Amino acid sequence: MTFKFSLKKQKSWSRRLLGIFAALGILCGAGIFAGYVYLAHAIEKRFAGRLWSVPAVVLSDSIMIYPGMPVGLARFEDVLAARGYRLTAAPKPGPGEYSRTKDEIRVFFREFSYPGTELKSREVVLRFQGDRVAGLEESGTSRPYVEVEPVVLARLFGENRESRLLIRLKEVPDHLIKAVVAIEDRRFFEHRGIDWWGIARALWADIMARRIVQGGSTITQQLVKNYFLEPERTLKRKLLEAAMALVLEARYSKENILEMYLNEIYLGQWRSMAIHGIGEAAQVYFGRNVEDLSLGESAVLAGMIQAPNRYSPYRNLELCRERRNVVLQRMRELGFITAEDYEKALSEPLRTAPRPVFSTAAPYYIDLVKAQMEALYSKETLASEGLAVYTAYHPEIAWEAEKAVREGMAELEARHPRLRAEDPTEVLQAALVVVHPKTGALTALVGGRDYAVSTFNRALQAHRQPGSAFKPFVYLSALDQWTPISRIEDAPKVYKVGDTVWTPRNYDGRYRGLVTIQEALTYSLNAATVNLASQIGFEQVVKTARRLGFRSRLDPYPSLALGAFEVTPLELAGAYTALANEGQRPELVTIRKVVTPKGTVLERRHMEMTTVTSASKAYLITQMLQNVVEEGTARGLASLGITFPCAGKTGTTSDYRDSWFVGYTSDLLALVWVGFDDNRSTGLSGATGALRLWARFMKNIRPWIAPQPFAVPPGVVERLVCIESGEPATEGCPNTRSVFFLEERVPVSVCPLHGR
Repeated sequence: MTFKFSLKKQKSWSRRLLGIFAALGILCGAGIFAGYVYLAHAIEKRFAGRLWSVPAVVLSDSIMIYPGMPVGLARFEDVLAARGYRLTAAPKPGPGEYSRTKDEIRVFFREFSYPGTELKSREVVLRFQGDRVAGLEESGTSRPYVEVEPVVLARLFGENRESRLLIRLKEVPDHLIKAVVAIEDRRFFEHRGIDWWGIARALWADIMARRIVQGGSTITQQLVKNYFLEPERTLKRKLLEAAMALVLEARYSKENILEMYLNEIYLGQWRSMAIHGIGEAAQVYFGRNVEDLSLGESAVLAGMIQAPNRYSPYRNLELCRERRNVVLQRMRELGFITAEDYEKALSEPLRTAPRPVFSTAAPYYIDLVKAQMEALYSKETLASEGLAVYTAYHPEIAWEAEKAVREGMAELEARHPRLRAEDPTEVLQAALVVVHPKTGALTALVGGRDYAVSTFNRALQAHRQPGSAFKPFVYLSALDQWTPISRIEDAPKVYKVGDTVWTPRNYDGRYRGLVTIQEALTYSLNAATVNLASQIGFEQVVKTARRLGFRSRLDPYPSLALGAFEVTPLELAGAYTALANEGQRPELVTIRKVVTPKGTVLERRHMEMTTVTSASKAYLITQMLQNVVEEGTARGLASLGITFPCAGKTGTTSDYRDSWFVGYTSDLLALVWVGFDDNRSTGLSGATGALRLWARFMKNIRPWIAPQPFAVPPGVVERLVCIESGEPATEGCPNTRSVFFLEERVPVSVCPLHGR
């Protein structure tokens, strides 16, 4: 009886234990299932949204090269170098490379693929004859032109300053995938997120070395750690990492995981910018698209994953080479490459691309683009949604503008030592604005000598008196009543405004009596100009200036005619574009278009023109400004090497505080301002200061412009004028010159000295 009771009691305990274990098992299973569901939901929620924050990228305009263009071989090499192309000794260049002979460049243009622009990879041969492009050939066929890709100018980062160029796995060469797998996770395609053999192997290696020499984390675990978790080294984080790796492998394919990993992985630092992803690293370190990487370059990037900055080819080339060789050795041991491939890659020279230009290029221009973009989009959008921002920036012209300011200012200080200042914040400053008047494209903008010293953008923010650079707008107002040969008096006169009495004085202190309108503008006669403005009416001059685009305060006082009010350099340049563009004032364009990663165009700026004066009047002012260049205050341009057709006007303000020159050809307008920020005297006139920088700049961009004689528009007629009398010539006049008139305002008088 006692035995039966004992047996019954034992069975009862056994059932209870079984029940407890079953309950625990159910609870554990439920817990694991709940954990799985929770983690799967968290992962899928994250992946359902935007995977990465990709900053907006700011791109320059592309450039066209065509036969006959005055671009020599050396200049074209500069174009390639600016875009990260490398010279190779091989007869057949690879993508992103070019080879060179005495008069020929063979370049393999890499594919350029950004939202809104697709340029296919292609090999092009350019032949040169002297300083000109003699011919273009692609695949054995002559081409009328070749489009050269834009330059990446900047990225509009958020606070984390991550730079990333997203790639798809199908674009990644097989040897790069194998290199990464070989050095980071050789059993990646075999395990399910955690590699127990790998952990055991790493542990054994660490024990044998008595230090940490290998890690056991798989590629999946690394992705989880970098993408989802904080970089803390705790047991809890390691367990969570392992759990999420298992869930990730259960929910996504190996290919998905590898693609995410290659886009996420950190690969070093360039200044304050963090380089993330294989696509960005291929561009930064080798100037190549990821699909164009060689085996050796792929091994370099794969080797850098462990310690990106330590193995960076920019920091330690020898250490980088050793690490590359370790990767190649591992690939060889695993049978991923042949012995021949291995030997060839070992002998591959380790050649990096020129450092990226963004973060250093066009800082004043980029500030303008950024301000305009921030007016359209939130900072978060700009920092994360991968927008492509195409601008009107012309790299080659803009870099020459920066160079002209840098070298031109140094030359001015060398010629005039009194201009030098010890304090970098007090040095002589300059601004340079470049516009295509036919389109309004703002191709370059320099706001100061050194952005690192002063971010104050003088082209946009400095309000300075334009001085005589304003006079063309006075003379434009006069064309309704006067002709270029009409006479006005150049004599000192007293003008009274309220209780203020003022007498304008000429630059050289001389007064010439009766002079023609054309002479007054050519020699920038102050007294004659104010006299003319008073006859026109100062209110009328203000109206003309408003039509031309001046927005600053303009008071209808006599001093208005001499530019005694303040404008910005960009404002003045905008007004001149109407003179250079047949009376049509274009809206200045900085941003051409904004495109999303999916190719949707969010913004597109078309040319917008406003008729502000007639083409015939604009032409007459241009003719008179050509006379300024040939005979007047800007005649020094010829001695500075400016021999092509151009028009322009100097400007000098009281006490030589500002030195201006605004000049244009048939296809480009450039404005230069020189002065001190604190408004003290420079001692420079427009001709001795700004004009010299303008000439330096225009000479250096000669390959990128094609100045032609200004076209005569309808409504303008040409007549001979007697040089001695200044009146329409007769057959008896011994010396004559051509003068252009408005069709409706041709003088009917004849030369009084030589009769009919």
